[in-house]
Amino acid sequence: MKLPHTQDIHPCVAGASELRSNAGQRDVVTRGIATLGELGVVPAVEYLKSNGVRAKVIERVLLEPERRRALA
Repeated sequence: MKLPHTQDIHPCVAGASELRSNAGQRDVVTRGIATLGELGVVPAVEYLKSNGVRAKVIERVLLEPERRRALA
């Protein structure tokens, strides 16, 4: 039996561990965006990288603000 990968799990049926991970990632990205405004691009990128945010996500949230998800 092949187990699904996390990216294949529909958000409505995601377990608590995935939701916590997503919330943690959301908080890191939110802080990275705040760092961008406070300290600039380099510190924001370093903060996000050091917290395990993928390069594509970093690029999107810092360089393409119109593509960010709405803050909850």
